[in-house]
Amino acid sequence: MQKINVGVARSIWLFDTNDLNPTGKSIFPDILIWLGDKYKFQTFPKSLAEVDSEKKGYLFKTGEFQSEEGAITINFSLFGDGVVAETWSSTENGDAFLEDLLRSATAKYGLVRPEVIRKQYISEVTVRLDHPLYSVNSKIVQFCETVNGLFARHNLPPFELTGMIFAPDVTASSYKPPGLLIERKQGAPFTANRFWSKSPFTTKEHLFALEEFENLLAGEPSGIEVQSTEHIRKISL
Repeated sequence: MQKINVGVARSIWLFDTNDLNPTGKSIFPDILIWLGDKYKFQTFPKSLAEVDSEKKGYLFKTGEFQSEEGAITINFSLFGDGVVAETWSSTENGDAFLEDLLRSATAKYGLVRPEVIRKQYISEVTVRLDHPLYSVNSKIVQFCETVNGLFARHNLPPFELTGMIFAPDVTASSYKPPGLLIERKQGAPFTANRFWSKSPFTTKEHLFALEEFENLLAGEPSGIEVQSTEHIRKISL
């Protein structure tokens, strides 16, 4: 498998942002301007009135953050129930940015770091797989042959399995993450073997899952005895 690009890497840290300022210090709009200047955002709010009417938050667009890999482009959003960082490199860089932002802001304005932060992620990547999806099971090939027979009158290339979704049952959960989606990249010929994938994992975990899926397609054992979600997380970090 080859990673081609990261479509989006979104780090979502959920907490009551009022907890940052329990004594009600006067920090607005100064902190908005300070954030805009510190991270070189091209557009950012300069007053409390500049809240985005659609997303109901303060949006900071096209900034710059010095990650371990060098300067990366970053978008940042501030809401009443948390903060969001969006990069095109990795959720790990998004987390590093949010950590830097909280550390710097609490030091400058005497704020308090939230005791509990719930972290969620959205990761989208484009990869090149070395094996077609139907390699997961020979019965898929048999079914595709049936479909090809039904559609033969149109003289199109053969049908293939073009996507798969792995998802949890979220009917009893308030958290409803997207599943792990793997599908052929729209507009790319099948011969290019380009696949788009979306997941609720960190970028590192996402790529780890895709590597394991590719091993399955190739008929290779992963060599990993998965006992729990936490076990997967430890392996991938």
